[in-house]
Amino acid sequence: MKKITLIIIAVLMGLALNAQISVWDGTAERWTHGSGTEDDPYLIENAQQLAYIAEKTNENVYNGVNHRTMYVDTCFLLTVDIDFGASSGLEWEPIGTAGNLSWKGKFGGHFDGGGHSMSNINFSYQNTSNFFGIFGMMEGGSLRNILVDDAEIHISEAYAYTYGQSGLILGYGSNVIVENCINKADVVWDHISMDINGCVLGGLFGQLGNSIVSNCHNYGNIRLPNVELMHDGAYIGGLCGVIYESDIDNCSNLGDIYVQGGDVYWGGIAICGGIASVMSGSMEYCFNTGDCDVNIVVEETNNNVKSAGGLIGGVFTSTLAISNSYSASNIIMSGNNLPTYYGGIVGFVADTVQVEVTDSYYLDNIANNNYGIPQSEAFMKTQDFVNLLNANGDFYAMDIMNVNKGYPIFAIYYSVDETVFENKISVYPNPANSVVTISGDNLLKIEIFNIIGQTVFSTICNADENTINIANLNSGIYLIKVGTTNGKEFATRIVKE
Repeated sequence: MKKITLIIIAVLMGLALNAQISVWDGTAERWTHGSGTEDDPYLIENAQQLAYIAEKTNENVYNGVNHRTMYVDTCFLLTVDIDFGASSGLEWEPIGTAGNLSWKGKFGGHFDGGGHSMSNINFSYQNTSNFFGIFGMMEGGSLRNILVDDAEIHISEAYAYTYGQSGLILGYGSNVIVENCINKADVVWDHISMDINGCVLGGLFGQLGNSIVSNCHNYGNIRLPNVELMHDGAYIGGLCGVIYESDIDNCSNLGDIYVQGGDVYWGGIAICGGIASVMSGSMEYCFNTGDCDVNIVVEETNNNVKSAGGLIGGVFTSTLAISNSYSASNIIMSGNNLPTYYGGIVGFVADTVQVEVTDSYYLDNIANNNYGIPQSEAFMKTQDFVNLLNANGDFYAMDIMNVNKGYPIFAIYYSVDETVFENKISVYPNPANSVVTISGDNLLKIEIFNIIGQTVFSTICNADENTINIANLNSGIYLIKVGTTNGKEFATRIVKE
């Protein structure tokens, strides 16, 4: 019997049916629990305490040398869902707003979102800061288990002196580790205007350098109806705007990117990528099924380009290695007749860089530049294609719940550790309609996850046999995870009729 190890993304494990929601009132207060260590992090128990991190990081303090990096090696853990109060007119100032015209600080701590959701957010945009997101600018540190969960987020005016690296979770990060971060919200940047250079936008992250990105996913669409850039251009990625000299693995983008009208004056480029617009470093086990539709006018001068790639829009410096990945993206570039580059995997590639693509595939309706292997849409929705992707490991599975347009998804959503049966843990009936019974020795905890990894039920066991009412669950496939008192964990699938 084949064993497939269960790996549930940590950010999704923290979602509870009745999680407490803290609504921000515009004030800040210091946390009261924890010591800031890895074993005893400061507990962020309401929105006001999260605002306190922003308030202290963003104090305008000149130290005669450079911008301060705050909370280095300090650990935080969020314990509630956060409502940022946008519907009441509140604007969030990102945590870390160091910029050319201020001496505000950068965030350098370790923040664990605990899988709790963040919603109802609007950002405070000031021309004293270049970096926008829940976290604005980071130097070192880490972000883990953060979920932005909203129907749609409108950002009415995004203006910056230069660049304006922007993502819903982090604007700019250097030497940062980001893990298990997810955006489910559609985001609309109603008006983007930059005085100098261009804009760098991503569904989760704006720009990252020398960083590690793992198990991060964007489900939301990105829309830019009105873009005005004075120099350089637009860099737009489904997951991250620009990522340099970094490693990314097990990440995906399912959201579409729409640039519905824009101009780049005095030279520049327009780059769009399903995962990132521009990248150097390495990527493995990533996919994109979001479309890229860019309607933008770029001044027609020497060396200016318009480019789009299913995974990466362009590579301009250093090297890029991509493996065991795929894109099923439709790409449209319009606006003017500037030479345009397309790639099913990678778009524009400068003459001075080296790109290596292995065991990676793209939708065969895209004109390509010899990176990756074309496949038909029909084939990319078959078990044979899943087997092809899994030539080097069991990372992908069929999209039997149709959450990814029928294209393969990560196997973690369906994975089973079949030792559940070897350890005499019983789950019955299966399929089930209204109740399911779980029995076995030394049971401690039972959790049920839906197809996108959200916890829909959790309980501490007080008997060897436990009957759970699942009548309120929608029909479909679920994962039941069982923990025992001797520290072991087992899981199996169940079908709810």
